[in-house]
Amino acid sequence: MIMETKVILTSEKTNPYQEKKGWGKVKLGDICKLKNGFAFKSSEYKTEGVPIIRISDIKEAFATCKSAVKIHPKSEYEDYLIENGDILIAMSGATTGKFGIFKDKVKAYQNQRVGNFKLIDNNVLYKSFLFYQLHSLKRRIEKDAYGGAQPNISSKKIEEMEIIIASLPEQCAIVSKIEQLFSELDNGIANLKLAQAQLKVYRQAVLKKAFEGELTREWREQQTDLPEAKDLLEQIQVEREESYNKKLDEWKRAVKEWEVAGKEGKKPAKPRKSKENEPLTEPELDKLPKLPKKWEWTKIGQVSKVGTGVTPLKKRRDFYEGGTIPWVTSGALNESYVNLASDYVTDIALKETNLKIHPKNTLLIALYGEGKTRGKCSELLIEATTNQASAAIVQERTEEKIRSYLKWFLTKNYDEIRIKSSSGVQPNLNLGIIENTVFPLCSLLEQHSIVTEIETRLSVCDKVEQDIEENLKIAEALRQSILKRAFEGKLLNKRELEEVHSAPDWEPAELLLERIRAEKAGSGKKGKA
Repeated sequence: MIMETKVILTSEKTNPYQEKKGWGKVKLGDICKLKNGFAFKSSEYKTEGVPIIRISDIKEAFATCKSAVKIHPKSEYEDYLIENGDILIAMSGATTGKFGIFKDKVKAYQNQRVGNFKLIDNNVLYKSFLFYQLHSLKRRIEKDAYGGAQPNISSKKIEEMEIIIASLPEQCAIVSKIEQLFSELDNGIANLKLAQAQLKVYRQAVLKKAFEGELTREWREQQTDLPEAKDLLEQIQVEREESYNKKLDEWKRAVKEWEVAGKEGKKPAKPRKSKENEPLTEPELDKLPKLPKKWEWTKIGQVSKVGTGVTPLKKRRDFYEGGTIPWVTSGALNESYVNLASDYVTDIALKETNLKIHPKNTLLIALYGEGKTRGKCSELLIEATTNQASAAIVQERTEEKIRSYLKWFLTKNYDEIRIKSSSGVQPNLNLGIIENTVFPLCSLLEQHSIVTEIETRLSVCDKVEQDIEENLKIAEALRQSILKRAFEGKLLNKRELEEVHSAPDWEPAELLLERIRAEKAGSGKKGKA
């Protein structure tokens, strides 16, 4: 026996839609079924055959075969054919609730956990009207889906949802108005995104010109006694020697004190002299672009000390419990500044591992990490230790004055630095790559002028970009507002409604629903027979 499904149609007294416009409400399952797909075996995927639409193929309101896997056709798959215009939904996974209309005219199969809304009667509801109405209910659908531990859409719950039904001419008019407004909105969004892309190009152009000396060319021509970059390199080298000699003298005094004390405890460790970074050779310089006068090509290792950190053993609870020393991982380097620790470690961890506390304002570069993390440069706003996934660029005395200039260079060269990643399953950067990264050096005075020029210009970009982001959010809110008004009966104006109601095929929703009742009743009688 086939159970007769009840159609919910509220009375005129309680249904504002029917009272005002001849609208009605109906359970989605009375006019449409949400069908799940087939569990195709990945071992049977082929390079040729019928495309299988999976969740990953539902994108930007459309489902496409463009990147679909394929399989050889079988009769058992024919019940899972997708037709042009079918409405598909992701029923599980990270993108649960994502909708897409299948627009390809080729034969395709429906994979498991891809839902397909199959209309029972095309003369009652247009697919496009249903599609937009489902979009207006998207948040409710997602709320139900994300109620448990794993996001999951229940066909039964979806089919129990009530939707609005109107006459076919009115459905058509509403869809037409939605698409007209969406088209205008999409044009605006496209212009905003174009502006975003142009800002990105402008940013790169500013940074490129900055490190070619173009931003400060006129400024430089007005200077009468500008120092040379090689003088700056020599000054840094002298300071490094002084720093090492000072540490060496301190070590000698510490050793004498240790000897006077009867050599009790561990002998003080002799300070290591920093490894000298070899300057660029003439053949290497010949391959580099020409620089303005008094500029020099140099390496990061010649103006900084580059080191890294470590991850203390997680099983050593005494390395972490009660820790007060900030510890930063590469995941924190996606922002320009780091002012919060990823975790905290103890003094014991500091003593028993290779951890070092890096001073405030140290530049950090992500050596590896997921997505776009690798190659990102950030600046510490706190004293902190780091894990082994980041390189710390530590600068002292005169070197510190180069920091802002160097940070902007590393920001500009993000893509170039990523390309230098060593090959392998997971491409990584290393300390050697960072130390040997070549950059153009000029006098401190000109560096200051360059940084000022960059920050002045890009601060304007930041403001414009912020405005664009806000407008994109407004556009998305407008899209939702259009859908909301559409299914509250407020989208069509008086003239448009009059045209709809004067259409020869206009009929109130009640008649459509009576037809559904009759079809259901007829189906039930056949089942009994």
